[in-house]
Amino acid sequence: MPRRLAGAVLALSVVLASGAACAQESIQVWTRSSAEGRKTYESIAKAFTAKTGIKVEYFNAWTDFEQRIARAAIGGDLPDLIINDSGATGQFVQMGMLEAVDRQAVAGGQDLQERAWATAKGYDGKYYGVPTSAQAMVMYVRKDWRTKLHLPVPQTWDDLETLAKAFTNNDPDGDGKANTYGLIFPGSAQRGYAAWYMSSFMWQAGAEFVRPVGGGLFKGGMDEPAAVAAVSWMRKMQCELKVTQPGAMNAPTQEANKAFISGQAGIYISGPYHIALFDREPGRDKVEAIPAPAGPAGRGVLGGGELAYFPKAAKNKAAALKFVEFLISPEGQTLGMKASAGGIAVVRLPVNRKVDPAQVNNDERWKMVAQEYEKNAHTMPAIPNWTRMQQVIGEGLNAILSRCSKDVASDLKKLNVHVNQELSAQRVLAK
Repeated sequence: MPRRLAGAVLALSVVLASGAACAQESIQVWTRSSAEGRKTYESIAKAFTAKTGIKVEYFNAWTDFEQRIARAAIGGDLPDLIINDSGATGQFVQMGMLEAVDRQAVAGGQDLQERAWATAKGYDGKYYGVPTSAQAMVMYVRKDWRTKLHLPVPQTWDDLETLAKAFTNNDPDGDGKANTYGLIFPGSAQRGYAAWYMSSFMWQAGAEFVRPVGGGLFKGGMDEPAAVAAVSWMRKMQCELKVTQPGAMNAPTQEANKAFISGQAGIYISGPYHIALFDREPGRDKVEAIPAPAGPAGRGVLGGGELAYFPKAAKNKAAALKFVEFLISPEGQTLGMKASAGGIAVVRLPVNRKVDPAQVNNDERWKMVAQEYEKNAHTMPAIPNWTRMQQVIGEGLNAILSRCSKDVASDLKKLNVHVNQELSAQRVLAK
């Protein structure tokens, strides 16, 4: 082969090899998100790729995300990164699929809120993810209905009950029909939704699903007077006053969202990720986002967030870490909060202390959400597998409220037996 031709072939080989290497520099990221959420994640990926040259291949699912992960784990086909609710940590750790995280090795990790880092800590004290988003539940109210009926912003359970009854019985939409309801309750047993939703009311009553007793051990709290008070109050709303939306005990959150958007019911405790959604419909002029009212023990709401998890079987761990470091940076957090066209925010409250959510969103309501997270947010118990426990409790609460039990205390005592059995199975039951 002539020397000049050989040189050209060699140069072309180098170029092709370099191109192949670049093509291989990509990561697979799975997120538990809707199609609208994926659009925002894609805007983050576009900025990340422009900065690093690393491509991001997304997969997203909503209703069966955990089942897909379990199947992928069994089949040895997990992605480089998983972004999911922090409540999944225990289950993922028990499956043996996660790498522990060294906080000191995460660039920018020192800028994250300590409360957010706490959600990434497993039962064994190790960190198994990097926080990417935080949140605290707030209450959405049809302000136009409330002001029409000349009722105040609810501050207590009694106020909330009064408002729910008025929305149900006093024709707040003015159509002359008895077709509105007060409180939206996603009470389905699916994914333990009934327990998830009841958690804020449990804490407002001073109750705990499981109570820590020291030494890493717990006992069931579902038979305690505070738990009986919380569930009895919701039973009254559901069964006696009938102020919850039709089909409440079969409703997952997607159906609950529709009940609020359509004007079927006018009070909904949910995450701050719905602020933008409800601003579009029913409309910002009709809806107010406010702190959830206080119960017998004061204020308290479900708090938590999302984590980026690193599977042990990941093929490109270094690139996955770079993506997470970008996502938790001020730039990544801001992109995640600013929903792309047709999308929704995937960073609710920023975990990065350098980012002001009210300023990013140009919306003072986010200052209220941040205050709720800092002052009143509770997280689910740090037992080895909260996901499984939430299902046990969710099914029990769904059964009690679906049949309108007349002996809540007795039924909760029976449910607490199952709670303790699950704690025993997870080897954290106090004797």
